[in-house]
Amino acid sequence: MNTSYERPYRPVDLNTTLTKAFPFMAMAENLMEEAEFATSGRASLTLARGDELTLVLTVMKAGTTLAEHPAPAAAVVITLGGKIIFTSSADKITLEQGDGVTFTGDVLHSVHASEDSVFLIVIGGKASH
Repeated sequence: MNTSYERPYRPVDLNTTLTKAFPFMAMAENLMEEAEFATSGRASLTLARGDELTLVLTVMKAGTTLAEHPAPAAAVVITLGGKIIFTSSADKITLEQGDGVTFTGDVLHSVHASEDSVFLIVIGGKASH
């Protein structure tokens, strides 16, 4: 399996018939080498996008926080490595490797990486970014 990608990366079009495998951890390592990660403490790559689903791979440095924001639609966050804290007005959930959380698009939430972390965001419908 190819372990790298090149920028600009073109997300897989999920509106066509296909099967596509992703080397998530190898791609995450590449994201951690990008300038954006070095300067902001985070980087992401939209891997696939379609009318019904968007898949985003995200990496965050320990101590980095994504400020409170809504999702464009219902979503799932799945932690592949490290430890993140998902916070909404109703919950504060610690997610480690293999853990996940689901929420509706109207839930304002923030994400804090307490360790260098890798996670997938699966968003229902097209993401606005």
